Amino acid sequence: MTSLRQTRLSQCARLALFILALLYAFAAGLRTLGDFDLGWQLATGRWIVQHGRIPFTDVFSYTAAGTEWIYPVLSQVLLYLSYVIGGYGLLSWLGAAACVGTVALLLHRSSTAGVILTIVSVPLIAACTPPRTEMFTAILFAAYVNLLWHYHESGEARLWLLPVLMCLWVNLHLGFIAGLAMCAAYVLLELEDAIAPSRRLGALLRLKKAWPWLLATLAATLVNPWGWRIYVAIERQRSIVQTHSLWISEWEGLRLTPAAFAKALAWRDPDGAVYWLILAAVVAVLCALAKRKFVPAFLLASAIYLVIHAIRMEACFATITVVIGGTFLSQAASSVRERIATRYQVSSRTRMFAAVTSIAVIACFVAVRGYGLVTNRVYLRSPFSFSIFGAGQSVWAPEQAEAFVLKEKLPRNLFHDFNSGGFVVWNLSPAYPDYIDGRSVPFGGSLLMRNSSLLEQSLDSEAWRSEANTREINTMLLSMDFEAGNALRSLGSYCDAQQWRPVFLDAFGAVFLRVVPETTDFVHRLQIDCKTVQFADPPPTISSAEQFRYLLNVGTIMVVLDRNEEAQQRLEKAERIFTENAFLHYAKGVALGNMGFPEDSEREFLISTKLGSTDDAPVALARIYDHDGRYEDEAQVLKNAADRASRPHWLYLMLGKVELKLGHSDLALAAFQKAERESPFRGEAYSLGTEFRSQVEAGKQRATESTSKN
Repeated sequence: MTSLRQTRLSQCARLALFILALLYAFAAGLRTLGDFDLGWQLATGRWIVQHGRIPFTDVFSYTAAGTEWIYPVLSQVLLYLSYVIGGYGLLSWLGAAACVGTVALLLHRSSTAGVILTIVSVPLIAACTPPRTEMFTAILFAAYVNLLWHYHESGEARLWLLPVLMCLWVNLHLGFIAGLAMCAAYVLLELEDAIAPSRRLGALLRLKKAWPWLLATLAATLVNPWGWRIYVAIERQRSIVQTHSLWISEWEGLRLTPAAFAKALAWRDPDGAVYWLILAAVVAVLCALAKRKFVPAFLLASAIYLVIHAIRMEACFATITVVIGGTFLSQAASSVRERIATRYQVSSRTRMFAAVTSIAVIACFVAVRGYGLVTNRVYLRSPFSFSIFGAGQSVWAPEQAEAFVLKEKLPRNLFHDFNSGGFVVWNLSPAYPDYIDGRSVPFGGSLLMRNSSLLEQSLDSEAWRSEANTREINTMLLSMDFEAGNALRSLGSYCDAQQWRPVFLDAFGAVFLRVVPETTDFVHRLQIDCKTVQFADPPPTISSAEQFRYLLNVGTIMVVLDRNEEAQQRLEKAERIFTENAFLHYAKGVALGNMGFPEDSEREFLISTKLGSTDDAPVALARIYDHDGRYEDEAQVLKNAADRASRPHWLYLMLGKVELKLGHSDLALAAFQKAERESPFRGEAYSLGTEFRSQVEAGKQRATESTSKN
C-alpha cells in the first residue's frame, strides 16, 4: 500500500512539474516579433511563392546581386505562408508553439532531474525559438538527442524517423549538421559500450540495427535543391561566424567573470539560467566520469564549450544537458536518496512533505518568472530586448520612415544600417534593393565592417563621398531605436551635414537625401530641421510597454539633438511607466549634465550602472571622475564595468590610462594587455582598430617606461 502511494505521489509530482514547465515555456515563447532576420526570411518565402522557383543567387541587394546564395528554403516558405494566413500574430503563436514543443520533447521520457533542468533551461530554449528559421533546429535537435539517447539506453526507438526528419531538416535550416554530429556521437556511445565485455553484445546489436538508418540519414542530407553543395553553405557560414562572434551579440561568447557568476544568483533574472545550466552540466560531467562513461562526459563538456563560445548555441547546449546530463544527475540523486533513506529511515509522510515542498518552491519560481514575462518587466529591463509579451509586431522598426520613402518615391540606391536590413528587404523590396542584411554570407564580412565604419563617420567625409559615388547611393534610411539604431549617436552631426539633408524624422526612423542634381527637387521640397521637428505623444491605444519604448526613443533622440529640456520631459514620462531600465537613467544623466546639473547627472549614471549598464553609464561616470580628479573612483567604476561587459576592450584601455595617473604602472600594463586581448579589431575588422591599437601601444610603452624607472 505504501509503495502504491509513493508511486502515485511520484506520478502526481511529475505531472505537476510537466504542467509548470509547459506553462513557463508558453509564457516565455509568446512575444512580439523583434528579430532582425525575420524580414529577409519572409521576403525569400514571398519571392519563391510569387516566382514559383528557388533563388540560387542573391536577388535582394545591389551590393551582392548575382552572388551565389545557398540556404534552405522550406522554412522561409512556411514562415511566409503563416504570415499570409494569420499575419504577425500567427507568427508569434508559431514561436510560442516552437518553444512549448521543444520543451515537451525535452520532457519526454525525462527523469525528475531532467524535468527540473528543463524548467531551468526554458529561457535558453525561448531565446532560440522566435519565429525564424533557427527555431526548426532547436526542435529537431531536441528530437534527435531524445531519440538516439533513448535508443542507446533502452534499445528501443523508431529509428526510421531519423532520415525522415533529416529530409525536412536539411531544407529548413543549416543546423542540420548538428543532427549528423549527434548521429556520430551515438556511434561513439555504442563503441564505448562495446569495449566493456558485459555491455558488448547489446551495443553491437543496437549498432547493427541502427547503421542502415544512420546511413539513410546521411544520404537524406542530399535531398535538397543544391545536393552536396549544401555543405559549401555550412563552410561559408562557419567562416563568417568568426566575424560575427566579434560584432553580433547572438554570436558572442560568455565571459566567465565573477560578475557573470554573481548574475546567476539573481534568480529572478532569466539571463542567469545559462550559468545554472553550465553548473549542472559540469556536475553531470563529473558523475559520468565517476561511472567511467567517457563519451557522455565528452558530449556534455563539448556542449559547455560551445555555449561559452557562442550564445546562439544555447538551445543545443540545453538539450544535451537536460537529456544526457539529466540522466546522470538523476542516477546520482537516486543514489543519494537511497543512502539517506537507509541511514535515517525516512517515513513516507516525510517523503510526501519533501515532494510537496519541492513542487511548491518550483511553482513559486515559475510564477515569479512568468509574472516578470507577462507584465513585461523582463523585456523592459533587459538590454537588446525588442519584444514584449503577446502576439504581433514589435515597435522598434522604422515603419513610418519606410512608408515615407515609398510615398515620395525617393531615388535609389538606398543605404541603411545592418540591423534594418531584414526590415528593408521585407518592406521595400523589390522597389529598393538593400545594402546589407542578416544573411551576411553573400556580402562578406568586409561589407559588414564597412557599414559599421560609415555609420561612425561624418556624412561629409571622404569615405561617405566615395561610397555614395561608387554605389550610386542617394537615399539613406536609418533606425533611430535606442538599442537597434546603430546611427542614433551620430544623428546630431548627420543633421548638420552639407552633403546630405534630413527629410524625415520620427521616434523610430530617419531618412536623409544626398545633395546631388538628381535630388535637388526632393531636397528643396522635403528637407526638415531636426532642431524643430515635433514628436507626437505615443498613441493611447498601444500598451504601456510600447508607450515606454516610444517615450524613451523620443527622449534619447532629443538628447542627441541637444534638446535636453524636451528630452527630460519625455524621459520622466517613461520613468513613470517603468523605472528599472538602465538606458533610461543613462539618457536622463546625459540630459541633466547638458543642462548644468552635474550632481543629478552623476546620480542617474550611478543608478544606470547599478541596473546593469556595462558601457554607456560607466564610461560617463568615469569621465566625470576623471574631470574631478577622482581617479580611485574612476578606476573602480571601470574595473567593475569591464568585469561585466561583453566587449570590454575600450574599458580596459581607459582603465590603463587611469592606473597610469595613479602611478600603478604594473596594473596599467596589465589593463592595456587585457584591452589588446579583448580587442574585436581582428581579421576583416582589423582596419577599424587603427586608433584603438595606437592608444594601446602608447599606453603599454608609457607603462613599461614607468616600470623601468621604478
